[in-house]
Amino acid sequence: MRTPEKSNTMSFLAQGKLAAFCLAAFYLLAGCAEKGPILLDIAYLPPAKKTSVSPTITIGVSLIKDERGLPPSVIGKRTVASGLENDLVTQGTVADLVTVALKDAVRAHGIAVKETDTWDMTPEGMPADGYDLLVGGEIKSLWLDSASVPFKTNLKTSVRLKIVIGDAAEKKIIRVIDINSTIEQDVLYSREKLAAVLSEALSAALEQIFQDDVLKKKIR
Repeated sequence: MRTPEKSNTMSFLAQGKLAAFCLAAFYLLAGCAEKGPILLDIAYLPPAKKTSVSPTITIGVSLIKDERGLPPSVIGKRTVASGLENDLVTQGTVADLVTVALKDAVRAHGIAVKETDTWDMTPEGMPADGYDLLVGGEIKSLWLDSASVPFKTNLKTSVRLKIVIGDAAEKKIIRVIDINSTIEQDVLYSREKLAAVLSEALSAALEQIFQDDVLKKKIR
């Protein structure tokens, strides 16, 4: 038979274990900070519907310049409930990331891609021929904020690009397009989800290029 003192001691221990469990669960759900930068795999996501194009068109894609004023591989920041932060990074540089995604977007629309030298986005500076149209540009923003609290992680993305299109035959700039895409949503934290949301935002921005009326007339 249990004595009142023994019962009280067991109850105290049980409460202590429960409190410790709840505290551990709190930090787990809030998302404990990982050590060092968090690497995300960002990729272009092809659309379900593609623009009809001429099979003879070739687009030269120049390196898209990173004008964000940030470290070249940083694409965001993750903050957890304790206040600890981690940089979100890409393999290589953001300039390479966006340039590769743009090339993938051009190919996904059935257009051949031509590798070109870096372009200063002037008619006089257009690299040697071998393409019908030349695309270059600047990255104004490519960023993901991830803030974790108990039971959810809030994600906010911002993608803004300046795209410049030149005509090889006419040796002139035919279009300057400012494109942008933002997404905000609450999710359960995972690296894969962070990568998916930023991939979606970047892809949505790039798709705006192919909706431009001037470009549509040139590629049909």
